[in-house]
Amino acid sequence: MRAKTISVLIILLGFNQIIFGQLTDEEAKLRNKSNDTIPGWKKGGVIGLRIAQTSLTNWASGGENSLALNGLLSVYANYKKDKIVWDNSLDVGYGLLKQGKNSDFMKSDDKFDFLSKYGQEAFTDFYYAALLNFKTQMSEGKDYASDTSKISNFLAPAYTTIAIGLDYKPNSYTSVFFAPITGKITLVNDPDLADAG
Repeated sequence: MRAKTISVLIILLGFNQIIFGQLTDEEAKLRNKSNDTIPGWKKGGVIGLRIAQTSLTNWASGGENSLALNGLLSVYANYKKDKIVWDNSLDVGYGLLKQGKNSDFMKSDDKFDFLSKYGQEAFTDFYYAALLNFKTQMSEGKDYASDTSKISNFLAPAYTTIAIGLDYKPNSYTSVFFAPITGKITLVNDPDLADAG
C-alpha cells in the first residue's frame, strides 16, 4: 500500500512539472522584460524612523530621562546606458532630543544633501563628468552648549559645489572623482546670521 502511494505521488509530481514547466510565448516575453520601467535607470532608497526613550527611577548617580526622535530619507536614481552615466542622490535627516525634566526639544540632526553627477565615457571605466552638490539644513539651529543663540537656519548657510573632472567607475558601487575645476558658493539667507559673519 505504501509503495503504491509513493508511486502515485511521483507520477503526479512529474505530471505537474510537465504542465507548469512549459512557457507560452507571452510568458517568455514577460520574463525577458527589464524590471525597470524606464531602461537604464536604477532607483531605490531607505526610509527610517527611530524613537528612543530613557526613563530613570530612583537613579542614585544623577542620570536624566530623555526622549529622542530621528527620521531619515535616503533615495537615489542612477542612469547608465551606452556611454552615459548619471548618478543622483538625496539624503534628508532630522532629529530631536529632549533630555531632562524641564528642558525643551533640541535639534540633534538636520541635513538636506542633494548630489547629481553626469558623465560621458572618455575611455574604459573613465568618464568626463560634472558634479552639482547642494547642502543645507531645514530649521533653525542653536548653540545649546553655551546658550540658545541662533547659529544656523534654512538656507543659512547653504553650500553649492560645482565641479568638472574625470570620474573613475569600475563598477556600479565605486566612484573616484578627480575634479581640478571646482567652485563653491556659500549662501546665508538670514540677515541676522549674515550680519554676524
